[in-house]
Amino acid sequence: MSKNNFLKSKDKKIFRKNLPRIKKIVQDKVYHINNNFFCLYRDKKKLYQEYLHSDYFSYTNSNKKFNNNPLRYIRYNCNMHTLKKLKKGYYIPKIFLDFHGLTQYETKIELGKIMYFCIKKKINCFNIMHGYGKNILKKQIPLWLSRHPNVVAFHQSPKNFGFDAAIIVLIDF
Repeated sequence: MSKNNFLKSKDKKIFRKNLPRIKKIVQDKVYHINNNFFCLYRDKKKLYQEYLHSDYFSYTNSNKKFNNNPLRYIRYNCNMHTLKKLKKGYYIPKIFLDFHGLTQYETKIELGKIMYFCIKKKINCFNIMHGYGKNILKKQIPLWLSRHPNVVAFHQSPKNFGFDAAIIVLIDF
């Protein structure tokens, strides 16, 4: 059935007879301009918050927190049982990040964005896939994460989440 022929000719005549002064409406396009200052303010605030979270990762001096194993960390005031749960896969990550092919600078920015996003959406666990490569990100990401105040613990991911090419991170709000 085509659009133009949904009424029969007899029905069209009856319609025109009963309503003689009807005209076809011309549709004008109306463009609404959004001059909302608050939207711009929210975007700037979001970018600023992401920048603040990525600022924790900007320091280049290495701490001596990781003498034995750089792929596990727990905050000083937390229970070691949390780290064991993280290692065994008790916590299931809700977000998976893939940092393959990113530079260190881009990785810092993306880490700041994801930390802000997780804190805002109340997500307590996410997985970072840094890959194998030259092990640059594998060595740097644990140092950066250990400096962030919201990171509770991180550990090398279990086998089903990427094993030694990934890190699972637990944060608080």
